[in-house]
Amino acid sequence: MAIWSELRSIVRWLLRRADPPPPPGTGQRIQAAEQAVARRQLLSDARVARATPQHCQPTEIVPTVALGDETTHGRAEG
Repeated sequence: MAIWSELRSIVRWLLRRADPPPPPGTGQRIQAAEQAVARRQLLSDARVARATPQHCQPTEIVPTVALGDETTHGRAEG
């Protein structure tokens, strides 16, 4: 039983040593700073997109797939 009592006292000691909470408003300030960074990045990306001529944008080439005769085209085999 001495081990459990020692373990319980260690746990209680650890729980009493919790870090003090941050000052009020810290979370809001961090969130506001992160939102400002994101807003600047979005505006920068928009400026770059606007400055790039649309006719110079690469087109996406999608390969075509040839279907063989074994395809049922949605009909149930019967």
